[in-house]
Amino acid sequence: MKIGLIVEGDSDKLFFDTYFKPKFYKDLIVTSPGKKGTCKILNKDKIKQDVNALLNRGCEKVFILVDLDTQCDKGQQFTCILELKSWYGNKIQIDKLTNTSVAIVAKEIESWMLSGWENSDNKSKEDLKNKFDSGKKLSEEDLVKRFISSKKDIDKTKNKSLKYFLAKLGH
Repeated sequence: MKIGLIVEGDSDKLFFDTYFKPKFYKDLIVTSPGKKGTCKILNKDKIKQDVNALLNRGCEKVFILVDLDTQCDKGQQFTCILELKSWYGNKIQIDKLTNTSVAIVAKEIESWMLSGWENSDNKSKEDLKNKFDSGKKLSEEDLVKRFISSKKDIDKTKNKSLKYFLAKLGH
């Protein structure tokens, strides 16, 4: 079954295209609604357009992945996955989208990568940066590349949101 995935940004797309697809789900089409430096994951019209494009490309199901600490809406801060999922679903009118679900990444996609080493629930990209303590500033894309080159595998037993998402995919 072909699955569509909408992620927040370029580094998330890089992670899914270069690491996740080959290891977990080859029939995945990944898109990000914004270009570098923009955040369109909160724009219901853009999300609707992306969902429809994925469905038109043969996806039977579409997942929208939203980080628990999404940086898109500075006025909103969430600590509860269910609260964010409800708020986000209302904001983009999820009930009007066909075969589409929202999944929350706690806290950021980098926490899934960090699960290769340790329990990573509610960890952030800063925690992953500390793992690669290089003394230089690492971009989100650098973190994904370093994770991939580490040859570590993500571990669903060490991250609840990763476990939830993999279960949704049937893993």
